[in-house]
Amino acid sequence: MLIKKVVIALFFCLISLNLYASDAAREAQYAREISASNSKDEIIWLGEPNKPFLVLYRESEKSGFKGTAILLHHMAGHPDNDPLIYTLRRELAEHNWATFALQMPLREEGAPEVDYYSLFPEAKQRIDEATRHLASHGAESIVLVGHQLGALMALYAQANDPMQEIKAMVTIGLNAPETDSKNAQTFEFIKQVRIPFFDIYGEQDGKDIVDNARERRISARNNKQYRQFKLNRASSPYWNDQPLLVKRVYGWLSHY
Repeated sequence: MLIKKVVIALFFCLISLNLYASDAAREAQYAREISASNSKDEIIWLGEPNKPFLVLYRESEKSGFKGTAILLHHMAGHPDNDPLIYTLRRELAEHNWATFALQMPLREEGAPEVDYYSLFPEAKQRIDEATRHLASHGAESIVLVGHQLGALMALYAQANDPMQEIKAMVTIGLNAPETDSKNAQTFEFIKQVRIPFFDIYGEQDGKDIVDNARERRISARNNKQYRQFKLNRASSPYWNDQPLLVKRVYGWLSHY
């Protein structure tokens, strides 16, 4: 009977690990694809030796270096196949910002967004590890820039024991999902953010993103450095408006 109980306990532990850990096989496959196709960014591995994660680093191309932007891609992808993160990596580097694009935790292929909320603590660990790495290498102005689910991950990280080295945050297409998950309470998290915060969304983004824009502003009313900007007639990944969006991002970052 004791052996049976131990086996059952181990079984549920394995299930729990599967539910709350990133899909390592998918990450490895993405890493192979990126390594084969990427020639302009430095590939850096961070994290524990038995569970590393990939980062794409691009140096600033101009003198007058301003800082480093940690970039967080949308759900289920990687830093090289999110069209907006791909553009930001290149354009920010041309405007005095180095970029540090993280591979965010993954669920199995086809998993819905709600399944990703359990991965947010792991996402925060990666953001913290990236921040410590940059700070240890002399980076001073470190900012977070997240796209869609990456935006919600950035908000979660900044609302829960934030790293003091993070000086500002940009969210692009931030959603406030209707969920009981404590990891995805957008409005409550916004209330806890005290650093400069730029909230960008498109007029034709998902209905939920557009409809809760006002409540996001209300939640941020005690943050005097919160700003919201709507891209008219635009929706993610903002194909026709990426130059304007990038200009808004680096212009706002430079101001702060």
